[in-house]
Amino acid sequence: MAKRTHVHLPDCWIFDRAVIKWQRKTFVIVGIMDLRSRKLLAWELLRPLKPKPTAAVLEKAHLMYGHPPALVVGIDKVFKSPDVQATCNQAEIQPVDIRHGKVSISIFIRSVWRSLEWEGLSWRELPDEPTFRQVVNDWIVFYNSDRPHQALGYAVPDEEWRTVRYKIDQ
Repeated sequence: MAKRTHVHLPDCWIFDRAVIKWQRKTFVIVGIMDLRSRKLLAWELLRPLKPKPTAAVLEKAHLMYGHPPALVVGIDKVFKSPDVQATCNQAEIQPVDIRHGKVSISIFIRSVWRSLEWEGLSWRELPDEPTFRQVVNDWIVFYNSDRPHQALGYAVPDEEWRTVRYKIDQ
């Protein structure tokens, strides 16, 4: 049996959210990830989760990186809100759901959020919310530009994004 790699995954973006707790406060991180390169294209740390800022994450990714090959959305009701739907309609994006039973392709982006909590937040004493937000931002920049990924053959998402996009666009 041939070894499968990240290039065998569907060419899509994942749009999902996760809860992050910090100092008895609950934040929701909403983000979009390119599945093949594992690059986080856009994200926002929200408190509370609201449709307009969630839609703004999609709009930002679309403006910066173009039209997604496919957009897989999370199952949260915020992704079905009129604001997110209007952004999808305006950008001519048709969200898809490729869940199989209880398993979802969203597991890939959720593992990023778990890594953020473990690597970026769990071992630090953060004195205030601006510092907390800066640590989250710094970790995501590190994740995209410097953190090697075993699934990518120890490449980093930024490099893989350029390589994968170049091959697909030819």
